[in-house]
Amino acid sequence: MDTVTSLSHIGQRLQALRREQSLTLEQLAGDSGFSTGYLSQIENGSAVPSLTALQLIAAELGVDVADFFPEERRRGTRLIRASERHEFRIDPGSGEEYAVLAGQVHDRAFSALYAKHPPTGSGNERPFRHLGEEFGLVLEGTLQVVIDGETYDLGPGDWIHYSSHPSHATHVTSDEPVEALWLLTPAVI
Repeated sequence: MDTVTSLSHIGQRLQALRREQSLTLEQLAGDSGFSTGYLSQIENGSAVPSLTALQLIAAELGVDVADFFPEERRRGTRLIRASERHEFRIDPGSGEEYAVLAGQVHDRAFSALYAKHPPTGSGNERPFRHLGEEFGLVLEGTLQVVIDGETYDLGPGDWIHYSSHPSHATHVTSDEPVEALWLLTPAVI
């Protein structure tokens, strides 16, 4: 991924959406349950919200999470060229790179992400829990997925499908980068 961008544009978009609705930071904070300070940090780019936080903020604003990303929305068939993908890093220091594959498609039922993790020791080691389901396909390298304490080792061509509600995390177990494709429901990004 040559054109990896930061997620600082989320804050700019949040501020624009909030102002379009004539909401103050205090009003959005009261409605969303987040502090005014945290929302201000997101808006000025010094904090990046988790997907869960972004979902909650989007719900309070009455918008889709995809509205935080600069993508063209079209109905029907959509061809997305590699040069059009929205690429980003959740943690700029981690070396993990992601690309949103279906964000440009309006009214989709799932999110599609391409993930590239550096060798051994990386991944989403912090356990997550959320509504929905996940489907993961390892393209290169080896990845360990831990779901509710049970460990699954995946290599190239292996796939896994699970409910996202139990605690789950990933960990790279190879000395080479891991490339994987993830589909998540509901569509969150």
